[in-house]
Formats: sequence, C-alpha cells, structure tokens
Amino acid sequence: MSDIEVDATAGGDMDVFTALQEVLKTALTHGKLSRGLHEAAKSLDKRQALLCVLATNCDEAMYVRLVEALCAEHQINLLK
Repeated sequence: MSDIEVDATAGGDMDVFTALQEVLKTALTHGKLSRGLHEAAKSLDKRQALLCVLATNCDEAMYVRLVEALCAEHQINLLK
C-alpha cells in the first residue's frame, strides 16, 4: 500500500479530471512524475510507470506511436 491512506468517500464524488489532478499532484510532490518524451519513454521501457497520460494535441505522430507501443508492450494503462 502507500504511506498515506485516504478515505475515498471523505471528498465526495470525484470526476475523472479531478481524480487525475490529485494523482498528478501526489506524484509530483513525491518526485515520481516523468514529464516529456525522453523521461516518459525511459520510465515506460523500464516498466516503472503505472499510468501514462498522453496529450491529444501532440503534433508528432511518431511520438504518439512510440508511447502507445511502449504502453501496449508493457501493459501500462494509457489515458488520452
């Protein structure tokens, strides 16, 4: 488990974007957030990532294909 236990019902109902914001804030404060293609690709390839969030406005099709392929290969959840 984790060091911090949080009651899911304490904050009420949460939509996906609010939950994602909380997860990203927590990962950032613990130093576990990889940002950018290079950091993300290293984390995905080493299977250190638990979740990958891919921006839909990425202009480089090869970047998108690389991230999608790494997530599929290592069975890492991908959120677009």
